[in-house]
Amino acid sequence: MSEEIVRLHYTEDELRRDGARALHQFGVQGTYKIHTHDFYELFLVPKGSAVHAVNGRPQLLTEGSFVLIRPGDIHRYEFFNSDDFEIIDIGIPETLFLRICAYLGVERSVFDVPALPPHCMLSGTALSDVQRKLLQSGRMEDREAGYRYMLSVFPYLVGLFLTAPAPEHQLPPWFSALLEKMEEPENFIAGLPRLVALANMSQEHLTRSFRRYLGATPTAFINAKRLGLAAELLLTTETPVIDVGGLCGFNSQSRFYRLFTERFGCPPKAFRTQFRDQPSLLFPYSS
Repeated sequence: MSEEIVRLHYTEDELRRDGARALHQFGVQGTYKIHTHDFYELFLVPKGSAVHAVNGRPQLLTEGSFVLIRPGDIHRYEFFNSDDFEIIDIGIPETLFLRICAYLGVERSVFDVPALPPHCMLSGTALSDVQRKLLQSGRMEDREAGYRYMLSVFPYLVGLFLTAPAPEHQLPPWFSALLEKMEEPENFIAGLPRLVALANMSQEHLTRSFRRYLGATPTAFINAKRLGLAAELLLTTETPVIDVGGLCGFNSQSRFYRLFTERFGCPPKAFRTQFRDQPSLLFPYSS
């Protein structure tokens, strides 16, 4: 099922008015649905892991992932098996980003041309320093002070993409293409046999590859996709709870309930009751 792509806007006037405050979110469910925007965005993953679906391709986010989203990039975040993540993000209006490029002495195209957003890995003091800098403006009561503070920090943060190391384990093209195919509900609902058929390789090789690149089994990956669809059905349709698991590919009702509860912290019925009329608890910035 297709989702409407939300387009977000952000200007320098809004940056100054809001005090350039970074947004600290806990969990995939608290992030935007699929969206794009007319500004640049920096985001850091200080803890956990998730899948970043961007421009039709998946990126694995782990602790220390630091990413620069460009205007026009289309992206969203998804659960990575049984893991979840924290994310700290802040927007940089396009006019300001151009001045940052001039300050750094680089062309904007260095960041804009690649098909996927720039992604570097931070660790140790570099990770804690970037986390502290991103959150510092939110601790300033004076919004103008927060705005000026981030103006001084942005060039350093953007400059990291020119010097910090890229992720060590980039997904190979065949694996990225397979994960993209498995984004289709008809494929992950069909389960492991469909995955093996699409890959056209042995299940043993697939299992080794999933463990190597995602740190999880193919079955765990498929179940994570199914649970995401189940949550969507519970919140957006009138499908009876007892039917949701089967529609998402689970043959065992008890297994569906157990996995769903492990993922979302409550059984399906309670999940629908709690969040159906309170979408802001799941997607607080989507309006």
